Amino acid sequence: MSVQTHRIRTAGLICALLLLATLLLAACDKSPAATPEVTPEATVTPTEPITQKETQPMTEPVTTEEITTEAITTEEVTTERTPDGTLPFVPDHPETIDSDWKAIWLSQFDLQPIYTAGNAQRPEADFRSRMEKVLDNVKGDGYNTVVLQLRPYADSMYPSEVYPPSRYSMGSYAGAFTYDPIAVIMELCAERGLSVHGWINPMRAMTEDEIKQVDDRYLIKQWYNDASKKGDYLVFVNKNWYLNIAHPEVRKLICDGAAEILARYEMDGIHMDDYFYPTTDASFDQKAYNAYKAEGGRRSLSVWRQENLDKLVSELYATVKTHDLRALFGISPAGNMGTVINSHYADVKNWCGNPGYIDYICPQVYFGFEHKSFAFDKTCKDWQDIIKTDYVSLIIGMSFGKAVAGVDNYAGAAGKDEWTRHKDIMLRSLQYTESLEKCVGVTVFCYQHLWDRASGVILPASKLEHEAFAAYLKEVTWQDAAE
Repeated sequence: MSVQTHRIRTAGLICALLLLATLLLAACDKSPAATPEVTPEATVTPTEPITQKETQPMTEPVTTEEITTEAITTEEVTTERTPDGTLPFVPDHPETIDSDWKAIWLSQFDLQPIYTAGNAQRPEADFRSRMEKVLDNVKGDGYNTVVLQLRPYADSMYPSEVYPPSRYSMGSYAGAFTYDPIAVIMELCAERGLSVHGWINPMRAMTEDEIKQVDDRYLIKQWYNDASKKGDYLVFVNKNWYLNIAHPEVRKLICDGAAEILARYEMDGIHMDDYFYPTTDASFDQKAYNAYKAEGGRRSLSVWRQENLDKLVSELYATVKTHDLRALFGISPAGNMGTVINSHYADVKNWCGNPGYIDYICPQVYFGFEHKSFAFDKTCKDWQDIIKTDYVSLIIGMSFGKAVAGVDNYAGAAGKDEWTRHKDIMLRSLQYTESLEKCVGVTVFCYQHLWDRASGVILPASKLEHEAFAAYLKEVTWQDAAE
């Protein structure tokens, strides 16, 4: 591990690795079951139009009034074992975060004008100079960790054998890299003592026009070209294609991408965003669910989807730990836990209550203290309360987005203009996290809410909040609360 200081016991390490290698080899040998012909009785009828989240990352979570799906009962959910009845891979001893986590998300939108000029990569020297300014700003504010977007749309911000080049770092989905921009970022982060975690969006893929540009050598394009897999392995929801994680081959692609990141770069972990299932509509994975039912499956659609996501999470966790037991794997769900569980099918209570899934949970608590449904302090406490194992730490996700906008249209009458009336909400939020006994730090969204992307100058809209927050971030520690 390059910068982030971690604690791990070594007893049983070799045995754990040998056991994991055996399990992964066995999993790779399994072939997916053929999809049987189903009767009309087994067919699922769609219940509502397909909807999609906004394409910007880390967006405002849906409020409780917008949740339309029936709540998933805890009696239905398998919380200790994976759906095939086996326990997830669990190291002999949990990897714990024992230093203050002060991270910032660097998204594809933050860095696109740094990576590209027009429809092409910037010359390496130009890119390096611009990226130095970005990281100098980050380091100067007191951050010690960068969560770097590497896979926003089933693509790659670096030269990959698994995923096609991303237009956000290349300018288009065609062509090839002239140099590796992530290798440059890793070098610059190392010079500044910044830890780096690779950020992936596992299910969301590109648009129809974009996927047509992808080279046929990539598996995602082969599925698109295959009439039997298009609409099943890849499913179109409004503007984007999405990967269907019901299929083992799809989950393997996602895990292979994570393994490639860790093999190429000295990163301290993998970080997964909140883009899980994009819709509650039954038609999204109708073919796969019908096949599951025809083979004797008895789970409801909601619980089956949760279990598919549980499989992916546990497989990603095993992938990360196979590379290095000290590497971290964490997930950042939306702040509204009800929506996360009932609409995104993310079984966060299982992940936070049992070992073998994640090292940390980083909910996006993008709310003020006067929000009518999700006041910042109460929402943080709700997330802390679901952590039932020493294997999982709490990191609070925070956003300067409303400090820039000055309004929160989802916060109710009292909270709507809270961000206009007060210019210390982010500071008070940071201070509140010190009282959370399981909290080890914060992750902040995002660079373009703090600095102008082109010039690197502090944004006037968030300047007051920004400067007070940064001054406190340099001194804050969560070590006393975590002990």
